Amino acid sequence: MEARSESRLEQKTPYVGIAVTFVCALVIGMGLAWAFLAMRAVAGVGGSCGSSNTYAVVTPCPDGSWLIAIAIPAMLIAMFVGAGVGSSIGAPALILPLWALLFTSLGWNFLEFGFGGDVNVGFIVCGIMFWGMAAPAWVAIWVAFRKEGRTTSLWWWLTDAVLLAVGAFLGVAVYALASA
Repeated sequence: MEARSESRLEQKTPYVGIAVTFVCALVIGMGLAWAFLAMRAVAGVGGSCGSSNTYAVVTPCPDGSWLIAIAIPAMLIAMFVGAGVGSSIGAPALILPLWALLFTSLGWNFLEFGFGGDVNVGFIVCGIMFWGMAAPAWVAIWVAFRKEGRTTSLWWWLTDAVLLAVGAFLGVAVYALASA
């Protein structure tokens, strides 16, 4: 009798683990959008800005740029929680997509602002460095997908991709509201 009840418990679908993993992917997508857009806003005013009630500020920070202060810790927390919970239900860790997408998108910003208008060598060097930091993550994703992509984990890869995209769209919407 006990053996039957234990096997039923083991076969239960881990709804909470799936939901937590999904929410973590959404948060990472939102954080990626916030970091990308906030960096663009700051790069658009020259690459540095500030705000203060006490001191004179030469270049005030654009509206919405404060979201980067939330984006980075939120993405890291979501990545660690998602990796921990996800590993218990067979989901791939979110560290590789976060790493690859973050450094690729920020590298894009550096390169776009480095070559846009006046050439800015500092931005170009940073862009190349960021893409260099993203490359190992893209290679690791490719290797992992080739190794596991044809097995039952394929739906996890597709689900994570969709959730990251939905999170990014939500992040863009929140950023637009914060910048208005």
